[in-house]
Amino acid sequence: MTLLIQTLASGVAAGAVYALIAVGFSLIYKTTRIINLAQGDLAILGGYLSYTYLRVGLPLPVALIAGVLSTGVAAAVIERVALRPLYKRPLAIPILCTVGIAVLLESTMQLIWGSLPLFLPPVASTTPWHVEGIAITPLQVVMFAIATASAIGLLLGIGRTRIGRAMRGCAEDAEVTSLFGVNPDRMYLLAFTVGGLLAGLAGILIVPTIGLLPSSGLNLSVIGFSAAVLGGLGSLPGAILGGVLISILVNVTEVYVSSNYAYGVVYLIMAVVLLVRVRGLLGDDLEAVRRI
Repeated sequence: MTLLIQTLASGVAAGAVYALIAVGFSLIYKTTRIINLAQGDLAILGGYLSYTYLRVGLPLPVALIAGVLSTGVAAAVIERVALRPLYKRPLAIPILCTVGIAVLLESTMQLIWGSLPLFLPPVASTTPWHVEGIAITPLQVVMFAIATASAIGLLLGIGRTRIGRAMRGCAEDAEVTSLFGVNPDRMYLLAFTVGGLLAGLAGILIVPTIGLLPSSGLNLSVIGFSAAVLGGLGSLPGAILGGVLISILVNVTEVYVSSNYAYGVVYLIMAVVLLVRVRGLLGDDLEAVRRI
């Protein structure tokens, strides 16, 4: 029982971070109807940029914040340069474009920083606290707290502010929304920028536990996208729930079955959702996944 509780606790802490990537997927889709399959690579880019800022002499907190902000800028550049011309094209074209962007980001990171793992200091201590036989590290607590606070803040911002309503309106009908004084292009840019910030934040939180490698972005994209689909693509609360559930299932599989099957479980979950409940757990858009 102690091992199960330990596994669940670790899964919840990591799941809160994976949820940030899933929320980025859902937010961008909710606003632009584009699936940005480069989200995981942006998370790793945030880790590498923070590592670089740290190496040039910036204090760790400043380096981490600068890495997150730089990732948001990178996402904004990607939207403006690569994706904006494709909004009116068939859905498959921008999706394939984001796949190409993911490959380009991974290749660029490998070219600049190499293929060997690098070390980014964690935001908190990894020395565990022992509570009733369960080991919980300050890093896990901080990861959960920061990710949860960020997700809740975003949910409130999207649900209760004029900008949030404008972003939702652009997803439904950009032309009609523009008649009310909303600039859809700015909303699309904002969605990608916030998605990049979420990815960068997830990167600096999770990289100290999974390692800083260019190839890690693919796994993060798979987990984040699967979590978004499980929760309901376009549903921000669903993305949060999906991230936590996916992480728990991956951890349970690693502990009780084998780490070789952990990511296979992610693909299996996504396949089951697509076959049984297309809208996901909390989604209400039946066409969201069918269009992919």
